[in-house]
Amino acid sequence: MKPKTVQQIVFVLGLLVVTAGVTSPFCWLLFCSLKPKAQLFTGLALPTNLTLENYIALFAHTEVVRFLSNSTTVAVVVTTVTVFIATLGAYSLVFFRYSGRELIGRFILLTYMFPGVVIIVPSYNIMSFLHLTNNLLGVMLVELVLTIPFAVWMLRGFFMEIPRELEEAAIIDGCSKMQALRHVLLPLALPGIVAVAVFAFIFSWNEYLFPLVLINDENVKTLPLGVAGFMGHLYVEWGPLLASAVVSTIPILILFTFLQRFLIKGIMAGAVKG
Repeated sequence: MKPKTVQQIVFVLGLLVVTAGVTSPFCWLLFCSLKPKAQLFTGLALPTNLTLENYIALFAHTEVVRFLSNSTTVAVVVTTVTVFIATLGAYSLVFFRYSGRELIGRFILLTYMFPGVVIIVPSYNIMSFLHLTNNLLGVMLVELVLTIPFAVWMLRGFFMEIPRELEEAAIIDGCSKMQALRHVLLPLALPGIVAVAVFAFIFSWNEYLFPLVLINDENVKTLPLGVAGFMGHLYVEWGPLLASAVVSTIPILILFTFLQRFLIKGIMAGAVKG
């Protein structure tokens, strides 16, 4: 057997091992969510008969639909606003010339480097002053503070790969700055924009800490916060908890399935130039 063939076989086997290691937790979670209550504590054993009773209990006896609606609202709004502001901000940092441009770019990166836990108390005080606690708008505003700096910095690196001559040619042909951005630059920056959108959506969808601090009302709890309520002091509702974990993972899997090509290209381009 040729050395090259052996290397290929070892490479494929290595990929299979890594794939199995990465997907096994989700597979175990899925199988456990399909187990009857009597078999939930049988360890790694596969269920002898699959059942949807945990999912039925989840949607029939909990407020998971409301939690899903709240999380979807927050994630969609945060993603939309992040993409809009980050696109304009990155475009400004790359294609406009004004004093302090580089300083602003570095300041944006510096704000992203601060861990989110640092701004918990100030965020709560500000939202309380604005009467935005127990309000999804308050959660959105705080999450935007964390998503926008990274998104601007990442898109800045992506816009830097686009030749400035393309914008100049569009302006010579009669386009305004915004028309050149819309018709020329945005299609070229699409992979980076998609990557930023996926990042913002995943961050907002999975965020637990800030909703925990800002929300007490059951009617406005997001999915991570609502699912945490299944774990009480004396009793844990394991069936609905496992089922809700699977349900909360599905939107992320769908995003990665359809957008992974843009996501990988956008991350790599931002990493090289940013």
